[in-house]
Amino acid sequence: MQTLSQVLFWVGVISIPLSWLVWFFGPRLEIGRHVLDRIGDPALKAALQEAHAERWGLFVGLWPIVLLLLSIILKQGL
Repeated sequence: MQTLSQVLFWVGVISIPLSWLVWFFGPRLEIGRHVLDRIGDPALKAALQEAHAERWGLFVGLWPIVLLLLSIILKQGL
């Protein structure tokens, strides 16, 4: 369990900058692009792309907390 605890810790630490990158580059990602292509209004499309990026950033941003907590739980043997 010690090895798994260390792996979860390092994956949690690595996922912190990953959440920043997803938040920053999220509007340009291909996720959901087929839905956004149908929107004709450029202002609405830009707003929805930004909101989509923030949601992905928050989703990925929750993983460091979960992984670091799991690491602590496994290290303590609970």
